[in-house]
Amino acid sequence: MKKYIILAFFLIYGLLAGVVNAADVSSNLLAYWPLDKDVKDPVGGHDGKLEGGAEFIKDAKRGDVLKVDGVNGHAVVPHSADIVFAAADSYTLSVWVNVLTAPGRWVGIVNKSRDISPWYGLWIDGSNKWVAGGTNIIGSVVRANVWIHLALIQDGPGNKRIVYVDGVVDIQGTAIASTGAGELWMGGAKSVNEFLHGLIDDVAIYKRVLTPDDVKALAGGAKIMGAAVDFKDKAAITWGNIKK
Repeated sequence: MKKYIILAFFLIYGLLAGVVNAADVSSNLLAYWPLDKDVKDPVGGHDGKLEGGAEFIKDAKRGDVLKVDGVNGHAVVPHSADIVFAAADSYTLSVWVNVLTAPGRWVGIVNKSRDISPWYGLWIDGSNKWVAGGTNIIGSVVRANVWIHLALIQDGPGNKRIVYVDGVVDIQGTAIASTGAGELWMGGAKSVNEFLHGLIDDVAIYKRVLTPDDVKALAGGAKIMGAAVDFKDKAAITWGNIKK
């Protein structure tokens, strides 16, 4: 009997630890786009739409994902004041991307207000390297035809910007203001010919610095848990699994 009680304890502990880990990659979510057949944000209500040669397809590894054609396809989300940040603010932008063709030119992955300075986001430059935009900081060479997790993190009080590639620090620089009132684009960048040929999934913006463990969890496949939200005061009322 004692053996079974101990076993039950560890099973319950493991389940509770899983719940805590899920909450860690969900707390302080401002916006989340699962990109499961639409551009809806069930957390913050920042709903968007597809334009040009953009479509939703089934991916063998990740299920429903956004595919953009490298010509004019993108998803667009209207400006919202809660997803722009001063240099003193902290935030995290998280996204999964599969670059189908190494572009050899600048392309946008996810970025906010490229046409109205100051902007922020993630790009690939002409040398096929990852870039955190605004005041550009440049990282390692992109690997094509494989799913990559990217996390752009700004620590405002610490005056840092960090980009993780698959859970490992790849780029570091200083914090910047990113307060432009333009649209958020996925798969391109407004007013410039910077369209990605690739797949995008699970775009999220947090109002906090994700810890290294949080980023590793996301890169390792942890699901983002969304909250049913009272949009009047943004108070979380229940937890639920948005991305299944």
